Amino acid sequence: MDTNKNATKIMILGLILLTIAGLIVVALKGFKVTLMFGKHESIELKVGKEINIDDIREICDEIFANKKYVLKELEVFGDSFQINIQSITDDEKTNLINKVNEKFDTEKTVDDLRINSISNKRIRDVVKPYIVPMLITFTISFVYIGIRYRKNNSIKLILNIIKKIILTEMIILSIIAITRIPVDNNVIYIIMIIPIIELICKMYNLEDKIEK
Repeated sequence: MDTNKNATKIMILGLILLTIAGLIVVALKGFKVTLMFGKHESIELKVGKEINIDDIREICDEIFANKKYVLKELEVFGDSFQINIQSITDDEKTNLINKVNEKFDTEKTVDDLRINSISNKRIRDVVKPYIVPMLITFTISFVYIGIRYRKNNSIKLILNIIKKIILTEMIILSIIAITRIPVDNNVIYIIMIIPIIELICKMYNLEDKIEK
């Protein structure tokens, strides 16, 4: 019995330290984000001829070397592309145009490049559209629990569920912050889905106990 209690205390202490460490990392460095979430340059070029995106990727690999970039084809005609990269130099712009002209036999100039500076995408802006639907989901679920388990101290059940969800989210966010996992839309969606899954599992367990 004492061994189990000690193990539980150690685990709780470890989780507390993990959460504190995560908060410190977020306060000092913030979350690490992917290229598309950070400040970067968006470069678009209308070649005017049908392109093979793999050819453009080969050109980008050669010009940008070790730089990270995101490449995608634009428009239904397949004659334009967009490059998202943290920064681009004048030499890189010139090399890009020269190699595109060489590859597709065009006469484009640097002035044909449409370059936009993209500011940081705030995580809260991505989450914002989903806050109201999630609040509605949790409100309906808690009302159901309050009515369904009114004889089983439903308020305590709801508070325990909320406490566990908050703890789980803080642990996950701390791990993401400490390990410097790049945050993108997929990571945010997973973080938002976990509380719903946890709520469903808890409600299923409660129903299972009543049936027994």
